[in-house]
Amino acid sequence: MEREKKGALEQQIRGRVRYGEPLDKHTSFGIGGPADIMVFPEGLEDVQATLTFCRSAQVPYLVLGGGSNLLVRDGGFRGVVLHMGGVFPQLACEEMRIRAGAGVRLSRLVAFCSRQGLAGMEWLAGIPGTVGGAVKGNAGAGGGCIADHLAEVRLLLPEGDEHIFSRDQLEFSYRRSSLPAGCVVVEANFDLERGDPVEIRRRVSENLLERNRRQPVEWRSAGSIFKNPPGDYAGRLVEKVKLKGTRIGDACISPKHGNFIINLGRATAVDVLALIRVVQRRVHEDTGVELELEVQAVGEE
Repeated sequence: MEREKKGALEQQIRGRVRYGEPLDKHTSFGIGGPADIMVFPEGLEDVQATLTFCRSAQVPYLVLGGGSNLLVRDGGFRGVVLHMGGVFPQLACEEMRIRAGAGVRLSRLVAFCSRQGLAGMEWLAGIPGTVGGAVKGNAGAGGGCIADHLAEVRLLLPEGDEHIFSRDQLEFSYRRSSLPAGCVVVEANFDLERGDPVEIRRRVSENLLERNRRQPVEWRSAGSIFKNPPGDYAGRLVEKVKLKGTRIGDACISPKHGNFIINLGRATAVDVLALIRVVQRRVHEDTGVELELEVQAVGEE
């Protein structure tokens, strides 16, 4: 990217701007080449200015929250990465409605709901990422999903305009939402139910223990690699074709859970993508099922 474009963006915002920032530092996988520009906005105006810059300079951008559910290729990202992890941290309770900023970690949201005696978010315990990413991808586990309790979501559209969508104006399906492409989530509001704080904390603890027992939380990963096919589980299919423990470079299919690829230390995106192709080919050959990626792969080879 031309030096003039880079300097123009830095002059427009209050937050930090970094050039050639390695994305492996900002993803749960610990994998990824450099971003041309990474912006750490300080607030709404910085985000709007960044979107305006990208539109006028015709520069692609990537919205990055907690960095989970993301595989950045080894060549990095040619454009602007908008790092939302430290912005919009607000968290408040009004009666039985929770107002959560897009940058709020899901672990913090669960703990806050527990303290308020509000039930419905216990299934989120142990899931990495932020509210913004969870809403955009309709994160789910244990039969629940983020859309179940969503009341409304406040967005910045790619043009920089602010808009509020009610739940009724949006469509959600398995790991998908109808939020406009290129939008930035600012805040999400959730309607929950009163519950016994002791019982809520018990369910949170149980979910954490179960997740730690079944998933390779001790290793870096992007979470579930594949979407579960209708009526089945991707992890079960990987185990059925005897691929658990298969390794390419430092990328390894977890011996604990077949739907996780873990980084044993120095895995590259090339390793992970090669392993993904092995799984998809073997599962299709043996079962006829086409496994679809849940993790988002972005960037240059």
